[in-house]
Amino acid sequence: MSKSFNSRAFISLSVFLFFSVLLVTSILMFIDQHTTLVAMLHTLIGMTLLLVAFWHLKNNFGPLQQYFKLRIRARGSDSKFNIAMPLALLGCVLVVVLSVVKFPPFLALYTWGSELRAGDKSASEIQFTYQRVDNTPVNAKGTQLTIDLRKGPYFAWPQYAIWLETLDGEFIQPLYVTQKLARNEFSTKVTKRDPNRVFTSNPFTAEQEEKVFTFEVDPKSNDQRMRPESLPVFLHKLAVETTSGVFVPTGKDSIIDAYSGATMLDSFLLSSRAVKQLPDIYKVRLEINQSFDFNDFYSSDRYPNDPIYSGNGYSAQPSVVYDAIIDTTSDQRYFPMAVVGRGHHSGQDGELHQELENLTTALELVDRVIVEIH
Repeated sequence: MSKSFNSRAFISLSVFLFFSVLLVTSILMFIDQHTTLVAMLHTLIGMTLLLVAFWHLKNNFGPLQQYFKLRIRARGSDSKFNIAMPLALLGCVLVVVLSVVKFPPFLALYTWGSELRAGDKSASEIQFTYQRVDNTPVNAKGTQLTIDLRKGPYFAWPQYAIWLETLDGEFIQPLYVTQKLARNEFSTKVTKRDPNRVFTSNPFTAEQEEKVFTFEVDPKSNDQRMRPESLPVFLHKLAVETTSGVFVPTGKDSIIDAYSGATMLDSFLLSSRAVKQLPDIYKVRLEINQSFDFNDFYSSDRYPNDPIYSGNGYSAQPSVVYDAIIDTTSDQRYFPMAVVGRGHHSGQDGELHQELENLTTALELVDRVIVEIH
């Protein structure tokens, strides 16, 4: 049986098969957080399809030139107006222009896909890459500790503080505090474009920031705009109270500025050390909070008469507090931290509130935290 290679058949079959794979990966990337495998397959198949398409154009360049003409001549007849070319051109231009101007149906389709991807946290891979930070105080002579924090699926732009205290709750010293909190540098004023809009989920997962909020420098920022709802348990431990009764740091001269650093947006390994000798048994605590993480209970209209909760800080779900009890008399070196409560939703007190049933994504900012004692 004789064999022959039909290049046109090969190209047509290749285009069909590659396009089928590309269609499947496109759907997966639209509805789900894509994995590295899907993204790599989509890219490689797309590049291969492009090469095959160039081969197809080479073999069909003559007919393609005819398709671009406004009038074509059929065999044995007069020339006729080619309606295919202007229709194809019009369709292409329409899709591009309507996408650029964010045509509502197109934007709705994009938003729907974003909501599907954002809502499936199980599909978002936790990146096991760590930042290493040494925040050891100068002349510290006490116990050396390493805090191993692995971020959770909803960890994005949180404020957090890690500190030491006695079993009785007496504050010992900070280990790490995000710089914005330590210096009280909350200078950006955020306002809703639609004052009547109510949030029951994080609006940034579905829409662009500029579509929902207006961001501007707060004219009151030079007077240290207050964010007592950010980490109320920690801030009350500092016992720095303003004349208006609000607990906040005092800026660059505060006692915690020496322990501050940039907000780490990845999992991290923090090395630090106690300034002085610690008790045999003590606590390491972490308080973390993230703005805009609204849910059905902590919606943007939950406390309309609370000027802090309903202000421009958008605290949403309150802070979550973790701790580990360190017993240096045992042989144990690693101490996992556990959730022990939450802060007040608008920072009115520094109590550790035990009610956690209305928290959702706030409990998944952190995957796990482990304290290592050296």
